[in-house]
Amino acid sequence: MMGKPLQRFMLSVLIFFPLTFFIWYVTAGFHLAPVTLITGKLLGWLVPDALMWLRLDGHMLVLASNFGHDVSGAVVSPPVGDDVLGFHLNPLIYSYSLPLLAALILATPSPYKWQNLFWGMLVMLPTEIFSMTFSILKTLTFDVGAAFQAQQSLSPATADLIALGYQVGTLLLPMIAPLIIWVALNRDFLIHLAPQLRKSLAR
Repeated sequence: MMGKPLQRFMLSVLIFFPLTFFIWYVTAGFHLAPVTLITGKLLGWLVPDALMWLRLDGHMLVLASNFGHDVSGAVVSPPVGDDVLGFHLNPLIYSYSLPLLAALILATPSPYKWQNLFWGMLVMLPTEIFSMTFSILKTLTFDVGAAFQAQQSLSPATADLIALGYQVGTLLLPMIAPLIIWVALNRDFLIHLAPQLRKSLAR
């Protein structure tokens, strides 16, 4: 094992991943707080008058829209009375890339391990904001539905783009972002494992 850096790295990832996953889960309210704050500000600018507030309840995201039902049952904005349409969303479905990236970085033999972990977490932040933003836009566009689309003057093509952004943010980004960031931060280790990649990974 001492002369097999790839096997040693893979074993270390398997050891670190349960630990980083546990820490990520129990600290969800902490690491999701800045994502929620920035996303709320961004949506207040993107879709004004649609969002009443956005908060965390433990690891769940609670969205209170500025829509409600009138006496006939139709969805209207602003809501009639205090009965607004609200939604509970699970942001953990697209933030699991954090413990994966942390496990990859901690398993990599590098004198800059903790520095890379800091920069990796920081670079991951925009991807989480992207995923949360499109998750909320998808909820407003298709769960609130026609009232939201009419309020924001959304065309069918825009609704399709929101659906595409949601798919990218929940299915694609959480899988590829940690790998891209890890490769960017650990090119020397990759070259050590595979010297033939030296030209491709040259700075």
